[in-house]
Amino acid sequence: MRRIQLLLSFLCLTVFSQAQTFYEVNYTEDGVEYLGLMIYYSDENCKMRLVTKESLEENMVFESQYINMVEEKTEEDGVGIMAYYPIEKKFPIFLWYWEEDDASDISEKPFVTHNIKKTKDYIEAEYFHEIPLEEMDEEYISQFYGEDEPEYKMLLNGINIVRNQDRPHQDIEVTVDDPIFTDIEGGVIKEGENVAPGEGGNTLGEESTDASTLHLIVVANTNVSDIGAACAKDMANLNSEFGGIARVLGMKYDPNLIQGRNYSKANLANLMRSFKPGSDDVVVFVYTGHGFRFDDQQDYYPNMDLCPTSYDDPMKNYVAVSDVYKELVAKGARLSLVFSDCCNNEIGETTPLVNTNTLFSRSNNNFDIKKLERLFVDASGSLIATAASPGEVSWCGVNGGFFTLSLLESLRAHISVLTNGLPDWETLITDALAAATAKSQNNANTKAQHGMKMIRIKQ
Repeated sequence: MRRIQLLLSFLCLTVFSQAQTFYEVNYTEDGVEYLGLMIYYSDENCKMRLVTKESLEENMVFESQYINMVEEKTEEDGVGIMAYYPIEKKFPIFLWYWEEDDASDISEKPFVTHNIKKTKDYIEAEYFHEIPLEEMDEEYISQFYGEDEPEYKMLLNGINIVRNQDRPHQDIEVTVDDPIFTDIEGGVIKEGENVAPGEGGNTLGEESTDASTLHLIVVANTNVSDIGAACAKDMANLNSEFGGIARVLGMKYDPNLIQGRNYSKANLANLMRSFKPGSDDVVVFVYTGHGFRFDDQQDYYPNMDLCPTSYDDPMKNYVAVSDVYKELVAKGARLSLVFSDCCNNEIGETTPLVNTNTLFSRSNNNFDIKKLERLFVDASGSLIATAASPGEVSWCGVNGGFFTLSLLESLRAHISVLTNGLPDWETLITDALAAATAKSQNNANTKAQHGMKMIRIKQ
């Protein structure tokens, strides 16, 4: 029997019903070598299990829940810190720090410390990397879990699922380069041209001609000076994520990305006018950019600021998110999903990019294809969700908008092979909105945002 030392009362918050990504870390402190397994759901919810050579001999493992905090040290030459603090003080702090324009991410090794103020005592980890379930085996997980623990059996079951489930379209890659510098293949509205929906869209896998299509429409203000980089990251993440979903589900994929010099109200209107999805198709619309509302506006959802440049008048270049939702629903696709990651405050108020970061991974190898089918094949109806309530700001960092990141995190958690039960859009979006709120609350440089949703989806 594996003994757990310092097992906290937070276990109910950290069971694998929410686990998604695993990171392995190794470091040496006071001559003792530590091996850790971080079970990561989101920046707001993760835990660490640590073992040493001695603890393995005694059949013992150490565990603590961790909380993420991000702070931008503007008074110290723009240095930022992303730290994971343990609930149990005997455990170390894991932190990444970066200077201005140097975004620390999961490709870098963290520092380990027990006092974040004593920089001379920082210990650099020997390594830190993501480890997917399919690379684990029973011998590996037995280092961190006893056979009598529920998580042990769930891990073994998850490993078996990801290794053996049928993925007939996995041999086809969907790659996305930085959209600021590179045109993305497929149905992208490229610089200097207009592309109607369905023209040049990727057909992934070897589907039959009557296969349904997953249409992705992303309107991203990638050229704006303050948040353009975050919008570009959102667009790349979304194109990669939904392209991959279409691939494994055997669906045709039709990406339509309005960005760069083609970012305008006219181009959105042209696309919407010619857009004709099939009755069994899935439509995902995402707006990432500046948003606003009028003083006397009755609609709770924001307006998209579609000004091509800072010299254009937003009063003449906006579209209400709710109007896009109504128009898409009227086109009769089986499933219509509309998201907006933008501010919902008074016109003219802007928010700069926050120098923050996340451990969110672009890979997703731990999913259950049956859960994906429940969300995208077996569901019908519509939803609309936005990042902020009236009067609030929607925050973003170098890895993208808080809401967009939270949406992808929640999606991956709900389709994980380690998640109990079947996924549904109501719970998935509720969790995403709550995670975005937590991200904004846990950052020393931001205020809380509270998103909104309306869901009309049935299985």
